[in-house]
Parts: sequence; C-alpha cells; structure tokens
Amino acid sequence: MSMPTATGRFGIEWQLVKGITCMLLALMLAPICMVLVISFTSGETLQFPPPALSLRWYQEVWTMLVGPDAGIGRLRESLLVSLEIAALTSLVCVLAGVPASYALVRYRFAGKTLIEELIGLPVVFPAVVLGIALLVLVSASGLDFGIFQIVVAHSIIGLPFLMRNCMAAMRGIDPMLEEAARTLGASPPKVVWEIVLPLASGGIASGAILVFILSFNEFTLSYFLYSVDVFPLSIWLFQQANTSFSPAVFAVSSLIVVVNVAAVLVVDAVIGSRGSAA
Repeated sequence: MSMPTATGRFGIEWQLVKGITCMLLALMLAPICMVLVISFTSGETLQFPPPALSLRWYQEVWTMLVGPDAGIGRLRESLLVSLEIAALTSLVCVLAGVPASYALVRYRFAGKTLIEELIGLPVVFPAVVLGIALLVLVSASGLDFGIFQIVVAHSIIGLPFLMRNCMAAMRGIDPMLEEAARTLGASPPKVVWEIVLPLASGGIASGAILVFILSFNEFTLSYFLYSVDVFPLSIWLFQQANTSFSPAVFAVSSLIVVVNVAAVLVVDAVIGSRGSAA
C-alpha cells in the first residue's frame, strides 16, 4: 500500500512550484544583474566577471552629462529629449484616455464591446510594422513633425496601458456616489471633477507613470521616427553599442534600470497608502 503524497507547503507540488518560480526569476534577473555588475568594471572591455570593481564608468557618464564635451557626446541632449517625449506622451494619453475610459465604464452604446477589444490591439501589434507604417505616413505627408511624430507613435502603444488602469479604477467606484451628487445639484462635469477623478486618481497616476516608463524606454518606434534634431536616449544607447561598446553604456543602462524600479516602487507606495487610507 503506497503512502499518500505530501501536500501543503512541504509537499511535492509546493517544491515544484517554488523551483519553477525561482528558475523563472533567475532567467529574468540574470541579464539585469550582469549589466549591473559589468557597469562597475575597472577594465576597458566588457569582461564578465570584471577583473575589479570601480566607479570609473559612472564618473565617465557624469563627465558626458556635465563635462565640457557634453554637447559632442549628445548624452545629455538625448536624455532631455527622452524625458520630454515621455512627459508629452503621458500627457496625451491622460487627456485622451481618462474621458474614453469613463465613457466605456459608465455608458452603453453600440460597438462598446468591439472598442474594448480593440483597445489592446496596439499591444499585440508588431512594433516594427507600426513603425514602418508611421514612417510611410510621415514621408508621404512631406512634413517634419519633429518630436510630435514620436509622441504620437508612443501614445498609440501607451494608451491601452493607461486605459486599462483607469477603467479598473473607475469600475471600483460606486455609481450611487455620482447619482447622489447629481441629486444634490452637482452638474455632470462637477461630479466627474470632484467624485470620479479623486477616487480614480490612483489608477490614473499608475497608468501615467507606466506610460512614461514605456515611452522613455521605447526603441523600435523611435528608431523609425527619430531625426538628427530629435535624438532619444534609446537611439543613443543603440549607436554607442554599435560603435564603441564601452562599459559606459552599461553604466547608463544601470542608472535607467534603477530609476525605473524606483518610479514603480514610488507608485506602488502611493497607491498602497491611498488604498489603506480609503
């Protein structure tokens, strides 16, 4: 007679799930850890493990940002351009996505289900194909839209992420609160401004931050639409990796990773504190 299989935290199933989870985490974190370690190398090449640890490449990045030759390296310029693109993209997505999310959550109309399904289309649509299509449109127009052509491209792929967060937050708002405000004499715009937006601010903020991070890190669309005057940081990293392949590229990448993780943690902390207060 066979013994029953152990279950619970110490059973076979638990050990299997824990092993698979650890393996997946290792696969995801291994490239990031390698970049972080190599960024501290003291050598001139991308040797792993590094011969010794040093901050020389972070000092090099600082010199490229604020040194006398900063304009030649274009690191500072590309960083400012990426920040501007990401900020404008977040603004466009908020202005377009918040009203659209409210309409999809609160109103019923023909084609609503189809629109909700189409929201996620830019996420699964190949970014290369989208970049080529937008490049053809811009070339056919004969106009130079500068930074705004990249902002529009990033907004297309960022809008679904913001709307998903907004719609989830707005579905958690009791419609009776809005009905009570209207009963007390509040106009529809005032109801939205004083009831809906404050209660959905967590979802809006998290969606906007997510769009900012996605736009700041986006490479594929930027590659097809950048110009000499509009030179994002992702393109700078790509060109540096193709030409010099200096460890300074890994130092810049490490700083980007740290800033992105810090932004996500701040958003989680703010939303968590608001949720506990509510």
